[in-house]
Amino acid sequence: MAAQSLPGRGSLARIETFWGYLFIAAPITGFLIFAAFPLVASIIISLTHWDLLTAPRWAGLDNWREALSLSVQPLPFATDEATGERLFRCGRETVLESAVAGFADAVDPRTDRPIVCEARTTQASTVLPAGMETWFDFNIGENQYVVGAFDPVLWEALFNTLILMLAIPISLGLSLALAIAMNQGIRGAPIYRAIYYLPVILPIAATALIWLWIFNPDYGLLNYLLREIGLPGNINWLQDRNTVKPALMIMGVWGGLGFQILVFLSGLQAIPRHLYEAAELDGAGGWARFRFVTWPSLTPTTFFLLITSLIGGFQNFVQPYIMTAGGPGNSSRTIVMLIYENAFRDLQMGYASTQAWFLGAIILVITIINFTLARRWVFYE
Repeated sequence: MAAQSLPGRGSLARIETFWGYLFIAAPITGFLIFAAFPLVASIIISLTHWDLLTAPRWAGLDNWREALSLSVQPLPFATDEATGERLFRCGRETVLESAVAGFADAVDPRTDRPIVCEARTTQASTVLPAGMETWFDFNIGENQYVVGAFDPVLWEALFNTLILMLAIPISLGLSLALAIAMNQGIRGAPIYRAIYYLPVILPIAATALIWLWIFNPDYGLLNYLLREIGLPGNINWLQDRNTVKPALMIMGVWGGLGFQILVFLSGLQAIPRHLYEAAELDGAGGWARFRFVTWPSLTPTTFFLLITSLIGGFQNFVQPYIMTAGGPGNSSRTIVMLIYENAFRDLQMGYASTQAWFLGAIILVITIINFTLARRWVFYE
């Protein structure tokens, strides 16, 4: 009888194995179709020139060289061909170095300001490799240098993205403070939580239109409030290179508060009460309890929010796309916006795939660095 039951057991095992593979087939198939295959395809596409309309043309590493190549070159001082003297620009005049002293006390009649003489340099195009454009220049002492790139817009978009991400620590700090305040048992805490979480569930396009009205230079709410308290109230927030990034950062902080507050609240409510009781018995005050109990217990929560906020910050797209379209100039264009424009507006799918992988590599490296450094400041039970 025992020998006859063995085939039945084997058959049952095969049936269980079949159903097990059948149940995991759906997620595995979804992963292969919607994740693995697009990843492999995008790597191959990044090695081609493809406009989505004609057959791809093999490009090798050309896209990668165009995206990643940078060159730092010194800018030689411009000299007079006849005398060999350095040339200076004093106001609107170009003069020899020996004549600069004559402008020491000169005043520009158009502006009533002293005339400043600055050494002229050669054109950046004469020192940069062929095809490169100026990204930015800087001075070290009296020497001037230029940084060139084949695609300076890509690097400016990456710089803009990083600057906008400076709002992340501000948002985390403000969210933690509000979460601690709401965790004190104040009246109406559920209402406050709902109000703060409202931006998370509202459509991003709708909130962007609301902030367009808030930042309006003529009848916007923000300028009105500034005028009411005696500050300049004619700021063109979204059309000025100096204010467009702070404006987008303000909106980003507002939009992320709700989710971060709820996560911090869940972390605060998970801290064992006996830790606070032990600290109180030891005579710890409010700051000491926060420093030695609350903060160490919240480090895993903070680490989670930091990682997700960094990844989300690198993918910033909708708000600047709707509110500024990357302007003025390229001062608010983010790297994801640039990838989108290259892929679906300019039909440079190969180059856009290269930029996407470049962005993915940056996110991967920063995430690995954060996980490595987390061992020093994240404390788990």
